[in-house]
Amino acid sequence: NRELNKARGRLNNGIPQVPVKRGESEFDSFRQSLPVFEKQEEIVRIIKDNKVVLIVGETGSGKTTQIPQFLLDDCYKNGTPCRIFCTQPRRLAAVAVAERVAAERREKIGQTVGYQIRLESRVSPKTLLTFCTNGMLLRTLMAGDSTLWTVTHVIVDEVHERDRFSDFLLIKLRDVLQDQPNLKLIISSAALDANLFIRYFGSCPVIHIQGRPFEVKEMFLEDILRSTGYTNKEMVKYKKEKQREENQQSTLTEWCSAQENNIKTKSPRQRSVPSATEECNLLDDGGDTVFNQLTEKDGNCLEPWLIKEMDSCLSDIWLHKDVDSFAQVFHLILTENVSVDYRHSETSVTALMIASGRGFLSQVEQLIGMGASIHCKSSNGWMAVDWAKRFGQTEVVDLLESYSSSLEFGNLDESSLVQTSGSDLSAEDRELLKAYHHSFDDEKVDLDLIMHLLYNICHSYDAGAILVFLPGYDEIVSLRDRILSDDKRFADNAHRYQVFMLHSNMQTLDQKKVLKSPPSGVRKIASIRGLLQILSTNIAETSITVNDVVFVIDSGKMKEKSFDALSCVTMLKMVWISKASAIQRKGRAGRCKPGVCFHLFSRLRFQNMLDFQTPELLRMPLQELCLHTKLLAPINCPIVDFLMKAPDPPPALIVRNAVQMLKTIDAMEPWEDLTELGYHLTELPVEPHLGKMVLCAVILKCLDPILTIACTLAYRDPFVLPTLASQKRAALLCRKRFTAGTFSDHMALLRVFQAWQKARSDGRERAFCEENFLSQATMEIIIGMRTQLLGQLRASGFVRARGGADIRDVNTNSENWAVVKAALVAGMYPNLVHVDRESLVLTGAKEKKVRFHPTSVLSQPHYKKIPPANGQAAAIHALPTDWLIYDEMTRAHRIANIRCCSVVTPVTVALFCGPARLPSNALQEASSFRGDGVSDDSDSEVEDKTTANLALLKLDEWLHLKLDPEAAGLLLQLRQKWHSLFLRRMRAPSKPWCQVDEATVKAIVVVLSAEEQSAGLQQPSGIGQRPRPMTSEDLHSAYTWRSTNSRKSSAETEFSDDSSSTEKVLMKSTPPALHQPKNYKEKNILHSRRTSDDKSDQSSVKSTDSSSYASPCASPSCPISGKGSKSPSPRPNMPVRYFIMKSSNLQNIDISQQKGMWSTTPSNEQKLNRAFWESSMVYLIFSVQGSGHFQGFARMASEIGCEKSQDWGSDGFGGVFKVEWIQKERIPFQFAHHLLNPWNDNKKVQISRDGQELEPQVGEQLLQLWEHLPL
Repeated sequence: NRELNKARGRLNNGIPQVPVKRGESEFDSFRQSLPVFEKQEEIVRIIKDNKVVLIVGETGSGKTTQIPQFLLDDCYKNGTPCRIFCTQPRRLAAVAVAERVAAERREKIGQTVGYQIRLESRVSPKTLLTFCTNGMLLRTLMAGDSTLWTVTHVIVDEVHERDRFSDFLLIKLRDVLQDQPNLKLIISSAALDANLFIRYFGSCPVIHIQGRPFEVKEMFLEDILRSTGYTNKEMVKYKKEKQREENQQSTLTEWCSAQENNIKTKSPRQRSVPSATEECNLLDDGGDTVFNQLTEKDGNCLEPWLIKEMDSCLSDIWLHKDVDSFAQVFHLILTENVSVDYRHSETSVTALMIASGRGFLSQVEQLIGMGASIHCKSSNGWMAVDWAKRFGQTEVVDLLESYSSSLEFGNLDESSLVQTSGSDLSAEDRELLKAYHHSFDDEKVDLDLIMHLLYNICHSYDAGAILVFLPGYDEIVSLRDRILSDDKRFADNAHRYQVFMLHSNMQTLDQKKVLKSPPSGVRKIASIRGLLQILSTNIAETSITVNDVVFVIDSGKMKEKSFDALSCVTMLKMVWISKASAIQRKGRAGRCKPGVCFHLFSRLRFQNMLDFQTPELLRMPLQELCLHTKLLAPINCPIVDFLMKAPDPPPALIVRNAVQMLKTIDAMEPWEDLTELGYHLTELPVEPHLGKMVLCAVILKCLDPILTIACTLAYRDPFVLPTLASQKRAALLCRKRFTAGTFSDHMALLRVFQAWQKARSDGRERAFCEENFLSQATMEIIIGMRTQLLGQLRASGFVRARGGADIRDVNTNSENWAVVKAALVAGMYPNLVHVDRESLVLTGAKEKKVRFHPTSVLSQPHYKKIPPANGQAAAIHALPTDWLIYDEMTRAHRIANIRCCSVVTPVTVALFCGPARLPSNALQEASSFRGDGVSDDSDSEVEDKTTANLALLKLDEWLHLKLDPEAAGLLLQLRQKWHSLFLRRMRAPSKPWCQVDEATVKAIVVVLSAEEQSAGLQQPSGIGQRPRPMTSEDLHSAYTWRSTNSRKSSAETEFSDDSSSTEKVLMKSTPPALHQPKNYKEKNILHSRRTSDDKSDQSSVKSTDSSSYASPCASPSCPISGKGSKSPSPRPNMPVRYFIMKSSNLQNIDISQQKGMWSTTPSNEQKLNRAFWESSMVYLIFSVQGSGHFQGFARMASEIGCEKSQDWGSDGFGGVFKVEWIQKERIPFQFAHHLLNPWNDNKKVQISRDGQELEPQVGEQLLQLWEHLPL
């Protein structure tokens, strides 16, 4: 029961007991010095007298660690039984606070005080104070309100963060309090909106506690710029060009008035413009490789004639509507490497601004396709969209806003703020801020300024740790690399600095290191997703206290997940923190002596910040929210009614829309009860549609590729969009190369991850990311998410938790892209669009015209130097099938954009889209819809007759497919078999498969593969990361589907006898079973033309496969493949295995390292020998009992023989075998604190018996610890 609770993320049951007397400890005097200690009696008395108490304690007051202890001590003193749950918003904080409190009571963790977080627990039957995450308590409450009957106190700490779990908890606890009179609720925070919670809980007392007495000096951005003298090239340039900008504004005003008043100006001069033929040659000359060589010239570097020519062209376009001048502009950008964002020297406008203001939609599209920035501003502060709005170009406004809304930009425009609200600033400060904001993109974090500040602190201030708050892991990694490698001022004196990183994905060991004081003469820098020499995110704002921090650098920014209910898009956006967070961050300085807080934002910005952060309940995707709500709400309470009880409820209409979507994907019954699928989706740490995709992949046996794609979609796109336009094009080209000709953005995400893993195993991941415009930090996060998701699938029984075949069982079809796409389609539904071949547009269920987002590889199929004027139509024309799935759609007014798309076959749509239970009239015979099924204006009698004989399959109100009647019936049968199989697996995930189920999946695989081949789609190799060794039967099946023409009548006999009849007939009659448009033959001709056009691209893909991408046998479980050790018998398609070898003494390890041999107990011999012959590599990780260290690892280099050795210090050993030592460095067990072995009941890897096998991913991660050893 205890292990089941751990897997499900629930707290253990227990009974209230009288606490034992606390022991005296070294921390007693420190405890008594805390401000909260003075109010001990008052706090205990008020909690006794009231059901709900609010405690507002400033940072450093001691409220988090002391208030639970006050309750324990009072219960001991009065002989009163108690049981206390204390929640924290983060796992890290729960562990850190629990360990601190246990130490203060002079106990081991897990006695009176323990913690429970997902998949990790340190509690016992004696535990009376349990620290846990908000989510952990919430999942406990999902099991029923009775779970709190044995709890006397619940403390919800740091409630000001308003994450969804804390708001959920408040709703639920308010209801539970009415039924459980003995339960006490304490709500605690450093920056609480007390009035909100007093209103929410009725009249309840508020206790205020002061913070520590040390003063913290605040310095805002203008103070920092003034006192440190910081400047950069752009700031110097701005000051020089200030006068020029005023002149530009004057000319700009004339231009605008000329446009508004239609003033006639001199006619445009004649110029030599490339002819149509020349332009066509420009489009085709040189191919894609040009974008890697382009070096854009800044306006200041251009020759005078070029400036004159560009100015003249832009003037003519604006003043005379001379659209032909764009040909010359494009010509100069192409041949002279002029920046696509070139600014007119007299007005500072760009070509995109002019095209937008004039309403030249086609040229706007071309310029964006060439990488033009939509965020550039002219001297009057207008962006391209402002130009379009000013001059009434509504179509252009829609287009630009649809692109802008899908980019991860917040609203961080500081220049405008200084301009409009800076009257209170001194003239010097106003000019300083103007120059700074003009020089730097406010959507980013100025790491140059932070490095300047760090250097300044280290050389101008006394000793003390520095804590840097940064918005995300990307910034933490970049800053760390600068300190340790790139900036010689620090890198050359690395021994004087300790650099730590704090973020939500860090391990407990790293966090403990941060809390220790550094040696004398060494300065600690930390960043906490946000400490420098502690680098950290906002995780260090609360609960985790680094006592020796004297200096805080606060970027003032955070990455916040926000959900747009209208476009149904979730984004991770950079936003300003709230005033409450800024105060919290400031409070982290001066814990041991007076400190300094450097805010990298102005006083003006601070005054304009929100008082408190927007509650996550108003920002998160509501489908996920509604699923969790169903587990918490009373049985007959509608979801919308339950959520209306929140302190800040989301809009009711949006909640109802989310509920409807959950019904659409079969997660919820029509009456709002969860289905079997719905229950499983609540346990997966991804959004519902991605969870469904993963579960379908388990059943279709193609899990590994889908794990990667789902985690990438759940987190963020790993491709970074550069600033320079030429680099933007190069970045898009990189993305395209990873698609391997599959017309799929999803393929790009998968292959780039695999290629990165290969680069990582070779120790060149950083270079790989730079070459391919990737975020190294994002890739690392995705790895962690994959591990977490796989762990949950094991806990739920979908993936076997033990045995060598566990992961291979669910990856049988991982090499088959057609099957992987089927899982994508099942998860993405209803996100589909259809190709209208007549109009060359994409249409959706609610949108008549949908466009590809410029970042999609499908948006520009050939990636020429200058995109064609009708780029979208050309892109649609090149598509090999008529259906696409997409991850997200962004809407702005009348335009919808789709991102992350893949083409899919109509058979895949027919099998995997729509509800599980179709209505009885879903399939209509030809006669029942003939009247409206045939187009009246068809120009072909044959077409009419053909169409009239087709059946109609209605999957939902919009998704209608015309099929051959026989094929339609068979597809419907196969579809029903699939949904029956899916339902059975949902009900019993760990039940062994039967032959019927295996046959169903096999039939689906054959049908999908043949259909994919019929459409002429690529089947790339190497996409399955853990393919099993191929048997002769597999080779036969593979040969059959690749070599069989699906139209041949002999197809029926070319498959093995156990194929189902459905599979046989479908193979005979399906492709192309679905009715094609009348220009289908023409489209096939187009397809063959496209293939020849793309030969160079595809050949380049093939030629780089072996070096750039993970091959079928390049398992990610080979992290040391580049170390130079040779395998005695290469077995490339076999897995890598990992075993723990325990020794009773260090002497045996020394002998092994000297002589390259080892001996183990007879009980391990057979297991190791079998692994040696069945695996491509066997790694042995050594430890000595009681040493607290791993001693290194070696490769098993021979099988175990009968010969014994006298060298070993024990008689219980068997035969000797050869080992090749790869790493002899010792690593403390704490380094592996985070690694749990699913094949050993999820115990930590260091808690392994001799000969214990590790799950391959865990083994790989353990070996990688040696790669990151500090020098």
